Amino acid sequence: MSDMPRHKLSARKNRGFLAGAAALATIAVTAGALAIGSAAAKADTTGIFPDDLSPRIAAASDNDSVVLGVKFAPTQPGTIVALQYYQGPRDSGITTATLWSASGAALASTSVPVNRTVGWHTVQLPKPVTVTANTTYVASYLATKGNYAVTQNALNKPRVLGGFSLPANAGVFTYSRTNTMPTSTFKGSNYLADIVFSATGAAGSTPTPTATTTPRPTPTPTTSPTPVNTPTPTPTPTPTTTPTPPATAGGITALGRSFPSPATTGVPAGTALTPYTGPCTIQTPNVVIDAKVVNCYLRILAKGVVITRSQIVGGVYADYNDNVGSFTISDSLVDAGNSAGTGIGDAYFTATRVHVTGGSRSINCYADCTVQDSYVAGQFTDNTGVNHESGIRVNTNSHLIHNTIGCTAPDVAPDAGCSAAITGYPDFDPVQNNVIQNNLILAGSGGYCSYGGSTAGKPFSGQTKNITFKDNIWQRGTEMGAGNRGYVCGYWGPITSFDITAPGAVWSNNLYDDGSAVAPAN
Repeated sequence: MSDMPRHKLSARKNRGFLAGAAALATIAVTAGALAIGSAAAKADTTGIFPDDLSPRIAAASDNDSVVLGVKFAPTQPGTIVALQYYQGPRDSGITTATLWSASGAALASTSVPVNRTVGWHTVQLPKPVTVTANTTYVASYLATKGNYAVTQNALNKPRVLGGFSLPANAGVFTYSRTNTMPTSTFKGSNYLADIVFSATGAAGSTPTPTATTTPRPTPTPTTSPTPVNTPTPTPTPTPTTTPTPPATAGGITALGRSFPSPATTGVPAGTALTPYTGPCTIQTPNVVIDAKVVNCYLRILAKGVVITRSQIVGGVYADYNDNVGSFTISDSLVDAGNSAGTGIGDAYFTATRVHVTGGSRSINCYADCTVQDSYVAGQFTDNTGVNHESGIRVNTNSHLIHNTIGCTAPDVAPDAGCSAAITGYPDFDPVQNNVIQNNLILAGSGGYCSYGGSTAGKPFSGQTKNITFKDNIWQRGTEMGAGNRGYVCGYWGPITSFDITAPGAVWSNNLYDDGSAVAPAN
């Protein structure tokens, strides 16, 4: 798939099908909000994927029309009553959902109403389709404007999920402006197409068809896998138990803790956005930008600027050297676009419940800044092969609290690709007084998934101090590390350049997503 991001990502843990009286309850999920409605079907229906599954890439940097789907075979006979798809923040061109036979015959097809609500949606088929056990089918949707949601390396091996057999590379696609059965595969990608299935003989198996999309049900929190003790190269403190907060609906769950996702960040559901007509350089203190679409880079040259419930196509920054601007941004989507650039920076800001995508560096937390409850991933694909991508850079007085942070840009020769999810480099300034706490760090985010600020041989290496890494979780991922060292988040490992002997260094209760300890490494 030539235009699709080609980074390394891990498959999510699957919890099987939902079984409970509230199955297929109507919910509406938009970036940052979730509303619960009435039940749409009974608990005897199920699908292939977990109800809380969300994509690692919310919007692929690919705007060509494409049909995306999943190849599956039910392990028991029954009927398919509806199809499901995941609506990302930018795939506004989803028009048709179809169920295909293995030979390419369209068994049922239905139009998809226009919907910009981020999350899972269900579209009823005109009538239920009877399916046979151990027979292959394909469920698909047509995304005429691309920008689809995807997780790579999730379906690269055969497996059984929720009573359905999936072959290796079950995620399929075909570039087409018209509806056709998808047949191509790319790196085990999951394009988040699904079904609503009722086994033969199940009571109440045929829900009343509706003409509108119905988002998927609220997931029931599940028990995390039993932690596995993994030997570590250096002694580390015994992991302590972190209090488990209630799971946030639509969040990403790791070790029983809920972390931000595209569904829990960004513009809240029901927000009516209007075009921003103000200046792109803001020089008036305490300006409030609320519920706007901003199509430029906002330069903040005044104190106390507030941005909320808005979509910024470009970026926003206050310059450290100017030292005249400060801002807060919350419940907003920042799309830095398909080119090199920074989404949010550089100093004197607080970002809360923000979804940042695009660009080469999502956030530059250079000085005096806080990023909290936010989701950072989906950097652009640099086809020039020049730029290095990263999630969040820290430098001085940087606070990263309860975020999901990843770098998902693919490698492009000769030099482009992810440096890390979190970068702290003593190349140009001392790295000091930073707190990185209670974050989920996505696998496949570079050679190392994070840098602690003490890289040896750099001009300011000896001045690193007061660096705290506490209560963070690194995904192990599904890609073997260098030298068969195991699944260690990045190709080389989860972290480097953290000096536990540096003044004020704190390393506490940092874990892999299987519960084993992550050791500080320099």
